[in-house]
Amino acid sequence: MHKLNSHELVGLYQKQAGPCLSLYQTTHRSHPEKAQDPIRFKNLVKKLEQALLATQGKSDVEALLQPYYDLADNPEFWQYTLDGLAVLSSRQGVHIHHLKRPTPDFAVVSDSWHLKPLLRQLQTQDRYQVLCLSRAAVALFEGNRDGLDALVFEHVFPDTIEKAFDPDISLTFARPNAYTLGLATRTSPAMGPVTTTRRDENEAEVERFFRIVDKAVLEHVSHQSGLPLMLVCLAEHQGVFRKVSRNPHLLEHGVSMDPGALSVPQLSQKAWGLMQPIAAKRVQDMVARYQNELGSGRSSDSLDAILPEVLQDRVEVLLVDADQRIAGQVCRDTQTIRYLPDFSTAGAEDVLDDVAEMVLRRGGQVMVVPSQYMPSSTGVAAIYRY
Repeated sequence: MHKLNSHELVGLYQKQAGPCLSLYQTTHRSHPEKAQDPIRFKNLVKKLEQALLATQGKSDVEALLQPYYDLADNPEFWQYTLDGLAVLSSRQGVHIHHLKRPTPDFAVVSDSWHLKPLLRQLQTQDRYQVLCLSRAAVALFEGNRDGLDALVFEHVFPDTIEKAFDPDISLTFARPNAYTLGLATRTSPAMGPVTTTRRDENEAEVERFFRIVDKAVLEHVSHQSGLPLMLVCLAEHQGVFRKVSRNPHLLEHGVSMDPGALSVPQLSQKAWGLMQPIAAKRVQDMVARYQNELGSGRSSDSLDAILPEVLQDRVEVLLVDADQRIAGQVCRDTQTIRYLPDFSTAGAEDVLDDVAEMVLRRGGQVMVVPSQYMPSSTGVAAIYRY
């Protein structure tokens, strides 16, 4: 399981050799609800099996579903779930992602993966990361308005000053994309007490440690995620780290406290208190830009007008209403939208998600934002490149 980012999402949009299996479900972090998650997962796998049997032989079906059978019977996997689960597979491999927001339960077999739930999760504008730092240790979290989860690394992570200065230990955090979200303990400190055999590390050593941490976070976390990074450390270390940091995603203001003294909920509350106005301003600034472009014809809130611009690679930014869905079908050949009464109609898709997917495929930016920040009631607002 790798951490999902925009680069990987675009890769998932590439054509796959079918059949492509997509399974999504809401999961739970604690009991008693957690106990039902594997049962619901198996029921969704049965739906995949029924769909596959219509076109595939029994042995092929068993081979295609083997990754799902393995997950269903893996107690350790179900012990560390978040709020949602996505499992995408084909004959070429399987992609598993724990999600920080619930997702509707469904399972489908088609010629391509169903990626709209991932698009919505990834492009929502309240996501951020937290770097907890002391002169002895470091820890990373990722979260949103709902909470924080630890970032778990597969390889050597210089999470203490001892490791950073050990010549026998690599000074890199991990391979690119080699980290994922882990379940943060709800009552434990955000960064537990750390002891070090070094006595009275001098300021030069601390600065060197911070420089190593900054380089590793930038190269192996921030470059991939592109998310705002909030620093949590003692006040006297804020200036030291910022002096050596080269991370353009580091926020100007952080939490000036010992992270080891904060529980994860306390850390989440303090960090989101600072992040919420920043997230809101990012959206407000883009809305202001959209409104400024209205007079020049370089922006629009009409889906019918936006679609041809998307197909001609003219859309730079697309704002999508997080709380709205529009049933219909996108007709690429005629560059038109066929609107349908509701989602129970055969062939109905969420047109907003379809258009957002096309923008992302073409290198544009998609921002999924709450309704109260949208500058229109149509569900979309686009800014054109020219």
